[in-house]
Amino acid sequence: MSAASPKPNNAVSGQPEQLNSICNLIIPLDGTVLSRSAIPVARVLSEICGATPHVIYAGQGLLHPNEMSSLLGVGEPQLPGAVFDCCNDDPAGMIMEAARNLAESLIVMCTHSGSHPSGFGHVADSVLASGPERIVMVPPERGERVWSLRRILLAHDGTPDSDLASGAAAEISMMADAEVTALHVAARQAARPEQPGSLTAPRYIDQPQHEWPAWTQEFVDRMLTMGAPASAVRFKLVVAGGRPGSEIAQLAREKKANLIVMAWDGEWQSARHVATRVVIRSCGCPVLLVRSRAQ
Repeated sequence: MSAASPKPNNAVSGQPEQLNSICNLIIPLDGTVLSRSAIPVARVLSEICGATPHVIYAGQGLLHPNEMSSLLGVGEPQLPGAVFDCCNDDPAGMIMEAARNLAESLIVMCTHSGSHPSGFGHVADSVLASGPERIVMVPPERGERVWSLRRILLAHDGTPDSDLASGAAAEISMMADAEVTALHVAARQAARPEQPGSLTAPRYIDQPQHEWPAWTQEFVDRMLTMGAPASAVRFKLVVAGGRPGSEIAQLAREKKANLIVMAWDGEWQSARHVATRVVIRSCGCPVLLVRSRAQ
């Protein structure tokens, strides 16, 4: 497997790695029409990041690299500069191996390519269970229509872990000249974040005149320090009350978001990710998960 030459990491010392450090995209395809929905998303991200796309066969049986372009329906017009890597009979393992071996990589794949009650196919579920550092989940329902990146929705729960997602959203918005809307869901009666350094919403979400202005400014300032300067990135903050998964998905649809950016801890089976599953299944747009903890 050949990796593209890594780009220099421009992240400031002590700051999290940003999205513009991505050198390689990993695009799993299984030969079905639905799986090709990831191709337009991968193409735009490849152009924005200057990354090399690596196509991996994620279907049943073995497939020789020389056969992949025609059988998977992807070639130079769809993914310029694509590399077709050798395959084996363990697609999820192959995807994660590529993520480990290819410098500064990002996985871009569909949630499923058939009928799955959970909304996640076996390969996607296995990859997510392996805790990739960065992965974009694409809803196959979007089809193969052209994808653009103009509106980003950043889901932030006020914890320092979520600052990694803030940095990624800021960087990609600067490269794509996209607008970022940051959403914080202040659910009534929800437990306050316990992580040190968490920025929690005011106690009384129905009295914005007292506490919201100062809290909002602190929240926005905190995001800007993790990414590009205010002059280069357009941020807006929205605060909602309710269930996080439903609120994030609903706002994404209302704002016609092209991409949602969320932090996650890599523990896919954890009950903490019920909301994450809801967002991916129902938001109608690709979701970028940025892992907040080393595994």
